[in-house]
Amino acid sequence: MSWVHFADPARIFALHALDAHTCLAATDRGLWRYCADGTWEEAAPALHDVALTAVAATPSTILVGSAEHIARSTDGGESWQLARTPLEGAVLGLALSPTFDQDGTAFAATAQDGVLRSTTHGATWYAWNHGLLDLSINAVAVSPRFAEDQLVFAAAETGLFVSYNGGRAWREIALPFHGSPLTTLAVEDNIEGMRVWVGSEGAGAWIADAPFQTWARVVPEATTINALLPGCLATTQGVFIMREGTTQHLDDIVDAVCIARLAQQLVVGTAETGLWVYRGS
Repeated sequence: MSWVHFADPARIFALHALDAHTCLAATDRGLWRYCADGTWEEAAPALHDVALTAVAATPSTILVGSAEHIARSTDGGESWQLARTPLEGAVLGLALSPTFDQDGTAFAATAQDGVLRSTTHGATWYAWNHGLLDLSINAVAVSPRFAEDQLVFAAAETGLFVSYNGGRAWREIALPFHGSPLTTLAVEDNIEGMRVWVGSEGAGAWIADAPFQTWARVVPEATTINALLPGCLATTQGVFIMREGTTQHLDDIVDAVCIARLAQQLVVGTAETGLWVYRGS
């Protein structure tokens, strides 16, 4: 078990696992691709040196976000089309319906426009912010059972919001801490039902099972969580993984800002030192 380092590009803003062996990276130098065989290469020549802030994809469609736009490709990144959006600020996150190829539903977290929703495979977006008390959204996540339950979650600067109707209307979920902006979130379907993971700036990470009324802190306490997956945290104090109730500190990659899980590998993007891959996770 060891770390493999790719220093260029130095700034990785978002990662998205396309399958068990490949992930896409939104960087300050365009879209890059990491493969589990150790390949790290530019994935979209048309976006060369374009600063990207978000990425989400299926085998048929790639969506990327930037400080001003959302764009999509349906030919593996060879060509791109700008989406029609009401954007006035940056895109901070993208999330797809688990059945995106069939229903075309996607969501965008934005810095000042709330949550944008598309049902056209990312071609056209609209703001759906009824009940959303804070339009500074840092992350958005979709239920693995979205086709049945229509659950969507949004992490805002001032709180956590949930939609029970596919992102058309929102209500706030009470949290056990106050004054710490939410930075990231994830949703998983486990034996207990639906579980939400929430990361914050300075108050650690928390989890709650449906109906999301009882919260438990997960380590580390009083830490800024930059990104998380269920059981994996990229923090200001390094990368942590949780196994069977215990927590393992993998390394002090202190500027870790995004994380993706591949088969037997964790891929970590940083703000200044490029891409790090932990083999044997």
